Amino acid sequence: MSAVSGKALRVVSITEKDLLHERLDPVDDASYQADRGCMEGTRTQVINDIVLRATRSSSQELAPEDSNVDGMMWVYGMPGIGKTAIAHSICHRLQEIEQLGGSFFCRRDDPARSETKSVLPTLIYGLATIFDPYREQMAQALRDDPELKSQLADGELFIRALQSLKVYPPRTLVLVIDALDECGDPATRRQLLGYLLKACSQNKWLKAIVISRPEYDIRLFLEGCGVVGRDLGQDDQSRTDIRHFITNRMKMVAEERHVSQYPEPWVGERRLGHIVNRSGGLFLFVETLSQYLMKYRNPKPPLDRLLEGPSEEASIELQKLYLAAVESRVNSEEAESRLVARTVIGVASHRALCDESIAAFTGLDLGIVSSWTDDLSSLLYRDSAIRGGIRVRHMSILEYFAGPSCPLDFRVDLKQANIELGFYCLQTMMVELRFNICKLETSYRANSEIENLNERVQANISDILQYSCLYWSNHLCSSLDPVSKEVSEYLGTFLKGERVLYWLEVLSVMGKVPTAIEALRRVMTCRRIFEEEIVNLAEGALRFVLAFLTPITTSAPHIYLSALPFAPSESSLWKTTSKSFPKRMRVSEGQMTKWPKTAAVWKGHALMVMSIAYSPDGLNIVSGSFDRTVRIWDVATGTPVGELLNGHAEAVTSVAYSPDGLNIVSGSVDNTIRIWDATTRMPIIEPLTGHTGIVRSVTYSPDGQYIVSTSDDNTIRTWDATTGAPVGEPLRGEGATNVAYSPDGRNMVSNSGYNTIRIWDVATRMPVGEPLKGHTEYVMSVAYSPDGLNIVSGSEDQTIRIWDATTGEPVGEPLNGHTGGIYTVAYSPDGRSIISGSDDKTIRVWNAATGMPTAEPLVGHSGTVRRIAYSPDGRNIVSGSDDKTIRIWDATMGVSIGEASTGHTDIVYSVTFSPCGQNIVTGSRDFTIRIWNAATGALVGEPLKGHDGGVTSVAYSPDGRNIVSGSGDHTIRIWDAVTGAPFGEPLNAHLEWVTSVAYSPDGRFIVSGSGDNTIRIWNAATGAPVGEPLKGHIRYVSCVVYSPDGRRIVSGSEDKTIRIWDAATGEPIGEPLDAHIEGVTSIAYSPDGRHIVSGSNENTIRMWNAVTGMLLGEPLKGHSGGVKTVAYSSDSRNIVSGSDDNTIRIWDATTGAPVGDPLKCHLRSITSVAYSPNCQHIVSGSVDQTIRVWDAKQIPNKDRSVSPTHLDLPPHILDKLLFNPPDPNAVSSLGLDPKSIDLDGWVRCDDGILMWIPQDCRRGVTSHAIRIIPPEVRQRCVRLDLTNFKYGSSWADVYSDM
Repeated sequence: MSAVSGKALRVVSITEKDLLHERLDPVDDASYQADRGCMEGTRTQVINDIVLRATRSSSQELAPEDSNVDGMMWVYGMPGIGKTAIAHSICHRLQEIEQLGGSFFCRRDDPARSETKSVLPTLIYGLATIFDPYREQMAQALRDDPELKSQLADGELFIRALQSLKVYPPRTLVLVIDALDECGDPATRRQLLGYLLKACSQNKWLKAIVISRPEYDIRLFLEGCGVVGRDLGQDDQSRTDIRHFITNRMKMVAEERHVSQYPEPWVGERRLGHIVNRSGGLFLFVETLSQYLMKYRNPKPPLDRLLEGPSEEASIELQKLYLAAVESRVNSEEAESRLVARTVIGVASHRALCDESIAAFTGLDLGIVSSWTDDLSSLLYRDSAIRGGIRVRHMSILEYFAGPSCPLDFRVDLKQANIELGFYCLQTMMVELRFNICKLETSYRANSEIENLNERVQANISDILQYSCLYWSNHLCSSLDPVSKEVSEYLGTFLKGERVLYWLEVLSVMGKVPTAIEALRRVMTCRRIFEEEIVNLAEGALRFVLAFLTPITTSAPHIYLSALPFAPSESSLWKTTSKSFPKRMRVSEGQMTKWPKTAAVWKGHALMVMSIAYSPDGLNIVSGSFDRTVRIWDVATGTPVGELLNGHAEAVTSVAYSPDGLNIVSGSVDNTIRIWDATTRMPIIEPLTGHTGIVRSVTYSPDGQYIVSTSDDNTIRTWDATTGAPVGEPLRGEGATNVAYSPDGRNMVSNSGYNTIRIWDVATRMPVGEPLKGHTEYVMSVAYSPDGLNIVSGSEDQTIRIWDATTGEPVGEPLNGHTGGIYTVAYSPDGRSIISGSDDKTIRVWNAATGMPTAEPLVGHSGTVRRIAYSPDGRNIVSGSDDKTIRIWDATMGVSIGEASTGHTDIVYSVTFSPCGQNIVTGSRDFTIRIWNAATGALVGEPLKGHDGGVTSVAYSPDGRNIVSGSGDHTIRIWDAVTGAPFGEPLNAHLEWVTSVAYSPDGRFIVSGSGDNTIRIWNAATGAPVGEPLKGHIRYVSCVVYSPDGRRIVSGSEDKTIRIWDAATGEPIGEPLDAHIEGVTSIAYSPDGRHIVSGSNENTIRMWNAVTGMLLGEPLKGHSGGVKTVAYSSDSRNIVSGSDDNTIRIWDATTGAPVGDPLKCHLRSITSVAYSPNCQHIVSGSVDQTIRVWDAKQIPNKDRSVSPTHLDLPPHILDKLLFNPPDPNAVSSLGLDPKSIDLDGWVRCDDGILMWIPQDCRRGVTSHAIRIIPPEVRQRCVRLDLTNFKYGSSWADVYSDM
């Protein structure tokens, strides 16, 4: 690096400064204030020392007592000692010498200043403002990633930009954080300190000063990192300074109250000495005393009363002063005073409220509130920066009012305060919430595009409504006691009516929508205090918010225009609110009826899932995968929560939640352990290193203080969960890959490489007794029972064993049943059941007392079951597998949870209509045949099972009574089309897979083509082969079909030829048809028997004279991929084709011209197409595993013009729509042009945003298909009714109060 001149510290450009401010969103009022600080002449030595140490360059020698580790300084002291004043003075001094890099003054009663996530963005902004090169790096990082949110401006971004610097400032820059103890929680504070320490150690020009109370977690972390703090209580000059401060403050009192200072100061030397002694060095005592005395006309008597008796400890003297201030001004008998106190103190941890808001909340007269506040002005003040919010002058005052030191007459019962405040919040929301509360004129603009939105919020949403919308759940859920009937009724009414939408509207315009998710999850977590109906309503509202988070967050009007229309028609929210918004867009087809159940299968990991664990509250699941990532999942929806947890360089082998749910620990093949914040999903500290082999398992101790890990290095290590420091020496655990704590935390159990199990004493770190022996192969998993009496183990010997945890003796016989090694075992929370996961891909549930299975094996995974876990309530089981998925199971019923899909689970190879047109039959690579109702798409009966390979071809008999199928298992099967029962034995003769089957027109024969290059004819009644195989093709036969008169058979082959055969003799007729230059994939006869059409991998379709074998015209061109399937309409007018280009095309059978535009919606190759007997519909099957039905008479045509006058819609909406001729006027059943929907789901016009389409509807609303089979939530046809759609400048007309 090279130094830059002082010119680099110039004023930043306005443009970049605005960019940084907008994106980083620093807390402006968290920086130091020039008019605050220590009184002149006090604390000078302390301030000088700290500033000197902070600004001294690393090249200058330091005395040992002045050294600080890696540029970090910690200054601490007890409450009231003047830490914040010192911090302001330090900042002022650093600012004067141009060495203040940034500052952040935390405050517990300020939402923005009490969250650690606000600290680094504010410091980054300050540092970027003063140092140009860093500003440029930050601005570039923000430009490179437009999606980077302020909460992502964390330590990694902070450090990354520092590492990119090529130059450094000429002088040390110092970051100052005051009152860190009032910010966040221990976990987030550790994370913040870790990043600061790393930044300072890597950049010698950067220093940090942290000022706080000597809280345990801060002391533990910093001292563990070698940072020795400076105790302000040990300051030699403090007594002199406090004496000087007292003299100054008493002089102020005298001047304020006109107390004579002559012939000697009114305090005098005697009083002065008493005050010094009672202050105990606490400047807060003196400041509070002066404020208290200023309330009296003659301050001498109250001062003398306070100084009576012997001096006590400083904190006690401070509390006595607080009590005097309260007693002298507040009547403890007045209920109004106590109510005001409960409200002021109750809201303090969230946001201070002004006099008017307190009065409005409580219903008290404003004069009562103002008088109470004025009377306690020595302890309270009105903060003009937050609209006059009533605040305590020091956090110790807040602690006093709610703590045991405060007499009961004045003590604030926080439990009662929260009950009252929760009720006030609900009352306020019920009364004040209303539609379009900020009077927004248009729905075209996003919230971020409304220039004066903040002013509108302040003008239209009262302070108490803002507060209520943000914090109602915090108050209601603060206690474990059930809420009152009145509160329950209010909350039920709120959650089931329109007001929940109005609440979301308020949060939307305030930019606080994530608060809704937190609030509703909080209610669900506290199900013990709410009625079941309330919890269900909260879950329904949460589903709504999560499903429609994009429109709710982006634009308040689109809560009604774009979210509500897609809500399930049977959901409580829809039923109670939809009638109030009659002029909304309607979903005329494809609206969900119910919220989809939690998906039974969760997909997201790219490789095998190695480990899973429930959060203690049961709301989330964490998973670790071989793809090197950790994911958090929402249990209610089965969707990922936030971004991936990235950091491990190799596969993640094990994950676990801390007992309090705040953190997650993960172990990896990279030999490291990482600890993550479960909320922010960011690392809390540096990776834990020490293992020299793969980390196989990690878990927390029951008290959350320790983490234990096992590794391929044959050790078991214990770590301090706060600092990450190793605890004691590693235990020698040969081959230990799994470890678990006993419920009381006194013992641990681990497996061993010698087919044994060991129990360890946690305190002595010694083995307990002899190893537990009984398994004959490697033990893969161990777990304690919830009561700690037993241990369960699973082994590669395919058995499960239960052991007495005290004696180590086996309990009963081994549990047998699995046919593969057992990788994971666990007890249910009540200890009654044991679950096991195996290499045999199944999960088994066992009675823990009898050892007997309680249900059939849980089947669904297609790979080894690596990890299983019970939900905390014991209702569900979660499993992770080598098949890359996570599955959720009902622990009681023993079945997979979620929508039971009736659809194929693999490629759909073949589709065709029944002769009557009422049903569709399909064959799939999933080995099954399924019959569907052609009108509804519903499954008819159960799947037809019997083949041991993929079903490549299916066909109906002419009378519709039977179905024939060909398979990759080399066989042909005949089925009863009504009962689904197999007819006779499989037809065996082909030596390779059967590629194609077809009935003769009279139903007497079946023809089949095969990968063995032959064609065979079969007696349909007996299943016996008819004659010899038809031979001639030199590659596999891909397709066969009878002529309409049954006299001929035509076949196509991978050898690029088509052959025609005499159906009676099996002899070839004429020469092969060989115009194709690639393999022939599909053939069809025209219904009149005059023509043959063929498709080929060369992307073309050819038509042939069926009698002469001559080509008819030019090839039909249009597909950009191989043509996999062709079929004629029954009236011979049209040909339909499907291709590898994912499209279906219709052609005029006479001219060969394309009819309309390609049909698009399938995501992968089309494998099979067929017309319905009445030519009205086309069915298609695809590699994407779906079946789709299309209207054959309404083919899209982009060249067809549509008159806007017919639709009564403006052109900017018309050009977004799909039209199916001949009825372009069907405004009640519209689709959307795929190009009209952007990646986020928005449909836009020149004026702005029109509407938003949910992810699960985008395929359905942009498809010309009229039906998707099966008609499930995640793949369905969707049509919109825009008949009465109000939007843009008339959007507010969507509402009607009826």
